[in-house]
Amino acid sequence: MTEIGFVDVAISLSLVAVAFVVSRFWKVPVQKEMSLGVVRAFVQLVAVGYALEKIFAIDQIWLIALVMLVMLAVGAREASVRTKKLSGAFWLAFSSMTTGSVLTLAIMLATGLFELKAVIIIPLIGMLVSNSMNAATHTINRLYENLTDNRLAVETALALGKNWREASQRFRRQAATAGMVSIFNFMKTVGIVALPGAMTGMILAGKDPLEAALFQLIIGYMLLSAVTLTVVMVLELTVRRFFTPHDQFRPPVRL
Repeated sequence: MTEIGFVDVAISLSLVAVAFVVSRFWKVPVQKEMSLGVVRAFVQLVAVGYALEKIFAIDQIWLIALVMLVMLAVGAREASVRTKKLSGAFWLAFSSMTTGSVLTLAIMLATGLFELKAVIIIPLIGMLVSNSMNAATHTINRLYENLTDNRLAVETALALGKNWREASQRFRRQAATAGMVSIFNFMKTVGIVALPGAMTGMILAGKDPLEAALFQLIIGYMLLSAVTLTVVMVLELTVRRFFTPHDQFRPPVRL
């Protein structure tokens, strides 16, 4: 693959023009969001590209940790916005995403599979955080909807002597499934429906396809671990906010 430059990016804008014209012709009102998205993506990715050059050159543990913290904070903020600003959603998401992503990465470092280098850790944590963010968002939203929509069933179970964990068990399981559906779909269709980003990148860089496939398997298993840990953590932290210490049902407010 030839070296990519700004001219090549400008050429690829022809695809944006196609999407713009088609959406305008079919009267799909997304032109404003599309334009903002194109500009933001360009600014953010170019800025990140320059920043990563400096970070990879310095390659210090404290700088890697700082980048991870920023990623987690931004991801948690986005998750909290997507949960329709549920009170305290930022800390719910941040704690859960940190647990899932950092613990998964720590296990891989402990096995010696990856080195503690910025050029390795930062791309990996980026993938873990983004998937954990989506899982946390879907889990919180689904749990809130399940419990509030089935308030009568929950309160009836409590009235019959069940504790908060028993009364919410079915709804927690449904929320967990909703939060993990994306990673399940990925694991079932990877390599058949699409070639994932890490594998595609290695192939385009000239690596052996089998080596790329094995590396993608490792990434897939890391994502599964991070998402599972995040979903379990966010469920435990969120569901307790729906019940008082005396097992009374009291849904948290949305701001």
